[in-house]
Amino acid sequence: MYCQTGEGDPASLPEGARHEYSRGIAGAPGGEGPGLSFLELVYGVLFEPGKTMEKVAQKPPLGKVALVVAILSVLSSLMGMLIISRSPNAIAGYPLPGIGTLAPLGIVLGLLWGYIKWFGYSAIVHLAAELLGGGGSARGVFAIAGLAGLPLIFNIPVQFAGYWFGAGNVVLALLSGLAFGIWSIVLLVIGVRRAHGLPAGRAALAVFAPALALVFLMLILIASLVAIASLIPSGNAFPGYF
Repeated sequence: MYCQTGEGDPASLPEGARHEYSRGIAGAPGGEGPGLSFLELVYGVLFEPGKTMEKVAQKPPLGKVALVVAILSVLSSLMGMLIISRSPNAIAGYPLPGIGTLAPLGIVLGLLWGYIKWFGYSAIVHLAAELLGGGGSARGVFAIAGLAGLPLIFNIPVQFAGYWFGAGNVVLALLSGLAFGIWSIVLLVIGVRRAHGLPAGRAALAVFAPALALVFLMLILIASLVAIASLIPSGNAFPGYF
């Protein structure tokens, strides 16, 4: 069995050895020993991602990851409601309720959407990684996908500043969101690479697989609509048409 200390690069191993490495991570009894505390987990993902993601793949701390996803989802939904509250007070003639009225519903919907997005995205990434030759566990990718969103917590203060000081900070909020989103993608690529023993290119392809699948489905939908439209007669076949 190959070394699992995190100092070696699994992607540099031959393909068969990478499978052995990945199976070793996924099935390591007891993982890294005593589990990381919540603060150690957060710090490690943000500042020591390679070593921490390998530990997460060995022993996925799903309870702590679920807490991370919940915190991010609640904060994001609350910020979204605050931003909406700065918009005009009516949509299509109907007045908007206050933020205090929307908060409970927004929190519940934010939590549900956060967990649905977490589960669906990690499932597609894991499937894509397996198809690309990886051998990691679904639990490991599930935990890694949840933790990869941690950098977005830093975008909350920027969004709040934009809300507090007005629309002039929208560009700053967009740029910061892009920067922290790229950080999250990099963490996810590192995690998938460690969990599945894939080269960086294949790990990145697995990470972008959900977006590529969505684009592919959109292209199929557009092509289908165009094909259907081409079959509709263009003559004046409708009654009463002049």
